[in-house]
Amino acid sequence: MELGLLGAAQVARLDRHRTDKGQTKHTQLWLTTSRTLAELPAAALLQARRAEWGIENGLHYVLDVSGDEDRRLKVRTLNSLSVLTLLSRVSVALWKRTQRGRPRPTSYYRWRKRQEKRCGWLLALLDKAPAKAKW
Repeated sequence: MELGLLGAAQVARLDRHRTDKGQTKHTQLWLTTSRTLAELPAAALLQARRAEWGIENGLHYVLDVSGDEDRRLKVRTLNSLSVLTLLSRVSVALWKRTQRGRPRPTSYYRWRKRQEKRCGWLLALLDKAPAKAKW
């Protein structure tokens, strides 16, 4: 691979202004992309940046805050970490699936606490083929 192919086609500066408790904080964020302006116009670049927060808020926040993953996942081997991480993500997927159509969704933390008492059905779900699993 030639080094010339690794360069940025666009560089953008994103100015952010956030007001919290009456105080406004100004920050600058620099964005780079290898896609050209024709491939990724300015509005699309901003939308791509915003979409990153969908992942952060949709999964990572749930795992880190509600699931307390950073504190709970203390393991000694890489294999153990991989298995527990996978199970945490399966747990979040099951929680999201059980919340569909509910007028008042249950928090992930409360849902997880309730499931500790009935882990048998979770294990049964993992043992079944996806087409046969009942939610």
